[in-house]
Amino acid sequence: MPTSSLLESDPDIHGLEWERPQSDVLTASILDHLNEQAVISMDTLVCLMPQYTWNQIFYRIDRLSRCKKIVLRRYRFEYMIFSAYFVE
Repeated sequence: MPTSSLLESDPDIHGLEWERPQSDVLTASILDHLNEQAVISMDTLVCLMPQYTWNQIFYRIDRLSRCKKIVLRRYRFEYMIFSAYFVE
């Protein structure tokens, strides 16, 4: 059986709902930091979570932003992350 048919047989593999378990931990950690501080810079968040790379963190932030769970804004040369509740 070709690999492509295995991927096509799983409907969630191409959707936003499919994530690795480790990313759930990362997502929870990002949201926990935002609950403590309503606004946090991307650089600060990366420093607070040295076990993850900048790319892993930014990918999760991008996904959370697209799902409207957080708000991501660029201010000059820095990315700022806002809690969705802070912006309302």
